Amino acid sequence: MTIRRVPVFLSGLALAGVSVLVGRSHLALSLSSRQPEASTSFEQVMPAPEPGESRQRGVALGLFAEDVSFSYEPLIREIAAVGATHVSLIVPLYQRRVDSTTLSLHTRFSPTLEVVADTIRLARRSGLEVTLFPIVSLLEPRSPLEWRGTLAPASRDTWFASYGAILADLASLAAVTSVSRLVVGSELSTLDGDLARWRPLIERLRTLFPGTLMYSANWDHYQDARLFELVDELGVVAYFRLREKDDPGDVDALTRSWLRLRREIERDLDSYGKPWVLSELGYRSRVGSTFAPWDETPGGDPDPAEQMRAFQAFYRAWISR
Repeated sequence: MTIRRVPVFLSGLALAGVSVLVGRSHLALSLSSRQPEASTSFEQVMPAPEPGESRQRGVALGLFAEDVSFSYEPLIREIAAVGATHVSLIVPLYQRRVDSTTLSLHTRFSPTLEVVADTIRLARRSGLEVTLFPIVSLLEPRSPLEWRGTLAPASRDTWFASYGAILADLASLAAVTSVSRLVVGSELSTLDGDLARWRPLIERLRTLFPGTLMYSANWDHYQDARLFELVDELGVVAYFRLREKDDPGDVDALTRSWLRLRREIERDLDSYGKPWVLSELGYRSRVGSTFAPWDETPGGDPDPAEQMRAFQAFYRAWISR
């Protein structure tokens, strides 16, 4: 059997009772209907790693608090308590519309660089390896179909200059706070093929940050993400559809979907000869979460059983085989 390293970052789910254990040869997942106790660790529910085996247990934490005095310390402690080894800190950057040419850390909706640095230090003191993960959000999308995957800046030169300046600040901060991995972009499907503009940006980041550079491609675009050529590590946002709307959503059917997807992912990403990561994975506890895992719109009928089946299928497809 091929031994591989496939880290997975659960999007904000460890705090709802989900723990993840990722390794070179297998990944193990434990789900709970209750909040984990502060003393709960992965070793209590999973066997210890084999000698010499490297594992990543990742959780994504969005730095979305609007109150600048908000402390992420309780959340960092909780992430460490459930047995995580790695945390991905999501830093939202904002531009007004899809055709805008400038971005910024929003004064209300983004963390300050000081808050980012403080949170990184909290994570490092808790023994967590840190991934710094900027994402682009829109202040005035004209429809739900407009998002960072459909950006069409009026001037690409101006947009890349603005984006590159923010990434340079984050890279410098990451270098002095012992961040392990910097994500250079996420789900930028309409822009990630522009290597002429990405190349100098990546080269500049390498002069500022000595760690790993990763690009995180969307689930429906990762096969065409040319930016993978320029980075050290490949990421895939794994909100893959597991069933059609009227298809059965039992665990066996969902597992078959994940097994098919796993074969495709391994085939496509192994061809690069680089490490790769499932950079986001998550399912909401509502009806239809296995049909449209990416749907973040509010509302819907609650269905924690469907959420459970989704994770059980992932477990079967990636761990028990």
